[in-house]
Amino acid sequence: MLTEYGLGAVLSKLEENPNPKYTLEQYSITPGIAAHILFLAKNDIKGKTVYDLGCGAGRLAIGAALLGAKTVFGVDLDKEVLRTADNNARFVEKVTGMPIRRNCRWLQMDIMKIATKADVVIQFPPFEAGSFFFEKALTLSNKVYSIHKSSEMMEKSVMEACREHGFMIHEMKKFDYTLKWKSGKTSGFEIMLVIAKKAR
Repeated sequence: MLTEYGLGAVLSKLEENPNPKYTLEQYSITPGIAAHILFLAKNDIKGKTVYDLGCGAGRLAIGAALLGAKTVFGVDLDKEVLRTADNNARFVEKVTGMPIRRNCRWLQMDIMKIATKADVVIQFPPFEAGSFFFEKALTLSNKVYSIHKSSEMMEKSVMEACREHGFMIHEMKKFDYTLKWKSGKTSGFEIMLVIAKKAR
């Protein structure tokens, strides 16, 4: 059985975005945080359809597939990074022996064009577009696990969106996050996970 630590170890071996476009805020979620969040969501993932909006190199999407998602749709505007995501899925299949590529679909498209519902959305969207991605996720699924740069403004935004769409916030959890830049410099700050579920 795959443990949180084991999942983090697998995810740590994935190739990062080879050409991050910082105008698109293509930052990667760290393997340890990704594994922790995916394990929080594992009961909502297993056997379900999952969207990863702004999937980048596929760390969350591939992790969801490893935890038994029926189908995972990784959505991103960047065709190049989706090739990396597929290569990562191929690599994970090879090292784990789990046929996850048949469960992963990579879609190059604007998230606003998505109309089909999913069982759960798990996402690490661009920081500046966080509210936009969060609100879109609420229209696509009854269960949302969304990671954002922590701020009072963002907290207020997600709470207002949840009220508007009939969701309850089940948990808000914060993590220390370090962003690595091409120059070799790093920036440290706090990110927050928002778990929102449709009110019954």
